[in-house]
Amino acid sequence: MVNTNNCIIEHPIENLDMAKWQDLVNMMAELFDAASGVIVQYRQQTFNVVATSDNHNNFLQVNSCWPWDMKSFCRHIVESKDKLYVKNALADDKWACAAPVCDGPVRSYLGYPLYWPNGTIFGSFCVIDTKATDYSQPLNKMLGQLKIIVESELIHVTNIKKIKSLLAQKISQEKQLKKLALYDQLTQCANRNLLADRVSYQINNANRNNSQFSLIYFDLDRFKPINDNYGHQCGDNVLIEIAKKVKSIVRKTDTLARIGGDEFVIVLNTELNSNKLVEKLLKIIQEPILHGDISVSVSASIGVATYPRDGENIEALLAVADADMYINKTKKLQSY
Repeated sequence: MVNTNNCIIEHPIENLDMAKWQDLVNMMAELFDAASGVIVQYRQQTFNVVATSDNHNNFLQVNSCWPWDMKSFCRHIVESKDKLYVKNALADDKWACAAPVCDGPVRSYLGYPLYWPNGTIFGSFCVIDTKATDYSQPLNKMLGQLKIIVESELIHVTNIKKIKSLLAQKISQEKQLKKLALYDQLTQCANRNLLADRVSYQINNANRNNSQFSLIYFDLDRFKPINDNYGHQCGDNVLIEIAKKVKSIVRKTDTLARIGGDEFVIVLNTELNSNKLVEKLLKIIQEPILHGDISVSVSASIGVATYPRDGENIEALLAVADADMYINKTKKLQSY
């Protein structure tokens, strides 16, 4: 959102076309044959000139400023929220003693209030002259129409900021929804949806390149007693730490997915040709895991399937890897 407390000269608003404002105040000075066409911003008890005409007899400059407690025409507009026309300030008892008149060159003032899109006062839109004036009613009304250009520009940039903010929120929400749809929320591993997508990609890639790739299916041994003895929070921590350990030894091009309570699948982008990775997995998974002041440990049973030898779709590959894993688990139990 636009911060209405900031001076727009010191803190430019993105997409605000100040060149358009400059053309406008130049036109105002010319149409009214005035010394100054001016756009004044009011913020934090201060008035700032944010645009003023560039004619040679203009006595104001951009960033000219004066305080709220000084009697001024712009202050009257902010207080009354109404237009003000003073034809001859020196002859006007109310304004003759105002500093811009008695100590300065101002003799005539015509101004309208300007508003931010949220309805709060922006400042004033005015023509100021060093001579007395007698503007016609149509000319007076025209200034009221011209100020709409400034307010429309403020609405435009504010809407752009709102749209950008909404788009950013939408993108963030879409990312979150995608994360929910594709990732396991506990371990941040891929879930079954993303696993299916990655396997499909590897199948297509293998078919194009006449190559193979492997799946590694593993589940954790001695995991249920951890939940039973220490609670599900401890069990969750074990799963999180196991995921971190496994991710640390597989390649970034491989995918680790959690497909069940303590079941995981690694999709390799190449064929598994040796037991080195399996051995590394078994070793790192067995390392103790701290949970508070206790240390727990698990082991893993692992099965492998390779495309296309063991299956030509994800269901067949998972079935073979699961069966291989079960055989290895059974052998391990028989050896205890």
